[in-house]
Amino acid sequence: MQSMPFQIDIPRDWIIEAEVWQLVTLLVMAGAIAFGLYGWNAAVQQRSTGRGLPGWLRWAMGLMRFIALGIIGFLLIEPLIRSTEYDEEKPIAILLVDESASILSRTEHSTADTINSWSKAIMEDLIDRGLDVERYGFASHLRPIVSVDSAFRWDGSQTNLNEAIRTLNPRIENRNVAGIVLASDGLINRGASPVYGVQWPNLPVWAVGLGDTSAVRDRWINSVNHNAVAYLGNAFPVQAFIESQGMEGRAGQLEVVHNGNVIARKSWKTVSNSERTKIELMLNAESTGLQKYLLRIAVTNGEYDISNNQRTLYIDVLESRRVIACIGAAAHPDLGAIRMALESMESYQVKAFDIASLRNPNDLTDALNQADLVIAHNLLGKRWGGMEWSKLLAMNNLPIWWLAADESTWNALQDYNELGVQMSVSSDLIQTHQTRLNPSFASLEWPEGLAEAIRKWPPILGPFEQMTWSPAWSTLANRQFGDVETNDAFWGLRGSSSGSKQILSIGEGFWRWRMRNFAESQSHELFDIFIQRQVQFLAAEDLRKRLVVQTEKRVGADQRMTFRAQAFDAAWTPMRDANIELKLTDEEDQVFTRTMLPATRGFVADFGRMPAGTYEWEASSTLDGTSFDTNGLVIVEDTQIERTHAAAHLDILDQVAQNTGGSFLGYWKDTEITAAGDAIEATGMPSVIRHENTQLREAIDWRFFLILALTLLTIEWIVRRRNLGY
Repeated sequence: MQSMPFQIDIPRDWIIEAEVWQLVTLLVMAGAIAFGLYGWNAAVQQRSTGRGLPGWLRWAMGLMRFIALGIIGFLLIEPLIRSTEYDEEKPIAILLVDESASILSRTEHSTADTINSWSKAIMEDLIDRGLDVERYGFASHLRPIVSVDSAFRWDGSQTNLNEAIRTLNPRIENRNVAGIVLASDGLINRGASPVYGVQWPNLPVWAVGLGDTSAVRDRWINSVNHNAVAYLGNAFPVQAFIESQGMEGRAGQLEVVHNGNVIARKSWKTVSNSERTKIELMLNAESTGLQKYLLRIAVTNGEYDISNNQRTLYIDVLESRRVIACIGAAAHPDLGAIRMALESMESYQVKAFDIASLRNPNDLTDALNQADLVIAHNLLGKRWGGMEWSKLLAMNNLPIWWLAADESTWNALQDYNELGVQMSVSSDLIQTHQTRLNPSFASLEWPEGLAEAIRKWPPILGPFEQMTWSPAWSTLANRQFGDVETNDAFWGLRGSSSGSKQILSIGEGFWRWRMRNFAESQSHELFDIFIQRQVQFLAAEDLRKRLVVQTEKRVGADQRMTFRAQAFDAAWTPMRDANIELKLTDEEDQVFTRTMLPATRGFVADFGRMPAGTYEWEASSTLDGTSFDTNGLVIVEDTQIERTHAAAHLDILDQVAQNTGGSFLGYWKDTEITAAGDAIEATGMPSVIRHENTQLREAIDWRFFLILALTLLTIEWIVRRRNLGY
């Protein structure tokens, strides 16, 4: 049927809330006005100009005026038009492909193009069956592939299926998903086990094997466990896990080389065809500084690849650990959360004391004499050995983190104190509040995502009173009540220009932050960094520099090497127009240079992904006519976990498929293009979901009414002018 050249879509579902008497009144008024203009006694005879109106035209004019006024009056009572739209959601198939380097490590380069063509053919087959297809690649994280022309790439340096699924789950939640087609070699080396630890969505998984399933004769260092820090004169452990394949009955030897000399050697004999051997060594730290150790396996005849027979380690040898005296008036979960956050800092030793259950006071005295900094929980206003804690710690000029978490410490802040923080005296009420990091706080650099996460973490329980901080303090965090942001500081930091460096946090309950951080991301990383960087600030030597450059001391070969910097003028105000040159030198004296670019806070430079090795960096700038420079080291570590030559582990894919209600379709070269589509149809293709969307809009938005009324009034006006005159 051909459509009409002019077609009006008339709404059929009206909602009119006006009373009947209102509608009747509206019609009567419109009729009265029309009759008054064009009725029997209306003055519609011929005037000075015009020809007058014949009877039929007069009635037509009256009808037009009646309809136009009726439409306008009808719109004034605000009727509504209810419209219903239907949106169809087709079933979706998720194509999830492993993009780690192990997929192609034992194949020809052209295999990449072949697998890409194979995956596109699967996608087209699924689309032909009425499915929408979404493609994702994964290695260390999930990578959505939006463009149809984009291809998979196999350059990932690790395989973390758990992270990929964790990111995928919210993307497909409450959607019409038919299932997941997973293509991988099953060699998972990061994150939870795909069989037991990954939280798979309630969807069937159809698995396809990639990689090389054939076994080759090879031996390689799979992983090495070691401390990042050691101490002069001490022995430190090194564990090397060596994989052997096709080496049954052959001997192996591991050597450790330091400064060109072999300092340790250990031999073993491979018993089975496929074997994992753990070699444990104890090495002596004989000199301070960054020490380089080379672990290498003696080459065996017939090895497939000898490039994976060695691994380089970097150990930072220090003279001694820095001591943190963690002292609490009584046991408290906040203090426990801080201690757990500091456990991963190998260059620090935490000595914890509970005053309420302290048996030997001499142990605490010795710890204070050795301490580089003190964490004092609920000690404000309290005494020990006849002296207030604030005066006792001031005698040693130690950096201190004061935690005021109970009413006794809050009362101490209401009185005069040496901290320069005064709490108002009003009531004994307490309140809960959220935390908002001060966005202008520049003394510490926070990791990305911390400011947003900390706002959502559980509230802090603190005093109702207001705090007045002296100018020596910098606000680290403010109170927030729901969506209301305040400038009421409850967490502050004081630099050494006003005495020893100190931090004061008022309130309790941030042990819940650590629990929430793990519940949200299966990691304590954000909370731990939040605590660790404050402790590092306290423990750092007070060398105030006008040019400050920060970077991670160790990065992986798959991570980008980035630098951040701040420059200050003579009044210690951050500068925005500084010209900072950054030079990076590798072990072969090859130099890479960057000019640091202005960023939200300070300046930034990105060198991208760099090869494994040790890099020396030097930054220089001229500030107010004076030259400044700073330097340091960066270690790029190559884990080599994707350059092993283990055969594809397809049994894992089979287990995942069986556990989720799907099936293992086979190795990709032996699997028909239609296999995934056939499997989805065999388990029951989901129906198209029809979403109903009901909208209410005012009748005045339907322009036909206004156009009709305006047209009628226009015609009436023209006719009156032509026939009745002026």
